[in-house]
Parts: sequence; C-alpha cells; structure tokens
Amino acid sequence: MKRLAVAAASAALVVPSAASAAPADFRGPSPKPAPVIVAGPSHSGFDWGDAGVGAGATAALVLIGLGGYAAAYRGRIRLAR
Repeated sequence: MKRLAVAAASAALVVPSAASAAPADFRGPSPKPAPVIVAGPSHSGFDWGDAGVGAGATAALVLIGLGGYAAAYRGRIRLAR
C-alpha cells in the first residue's frame, strides 16, 4: 500500500496537470516577417576579366584573318632577293 502511494505521488509529479498546459492556437502559423534587403554599392569599376576575354577573342580573330589572307595569297607573294 505504501508503494502504491509513492508510485502515485511520483507519477503526479512527472505528468503535468491540465491547468499548466498551453491553450491551443487555431489561427495557424504566424506570418513570417518580410526579409530586409540592404542595397550596397554597385560594382562600377573596370573588370579585368572581361577585358582579357575581349582581348583574347580579338587576337584570335586577327590571327584567323591573317592566316586566311596568307593562304589566299600564298603563291602570289614574292620575296625580293
């Protein structure tokens, strides 16, 4: 009998009472606040990477053009001796 009373008392301490339970929220989840966007300074400087790509493409086109010119006029060019 004594053990039953101790078990009941310890169970009452472990299980929370209904009065301490939080009320049910039937409104659904609360809306999230809108994210804050901070605008920083835009990059308006010179981009060396883009300049390198442009210079490389230009050099390739010049070399292709010179190669085509040399192939078209290969037999017509005479070197002075």
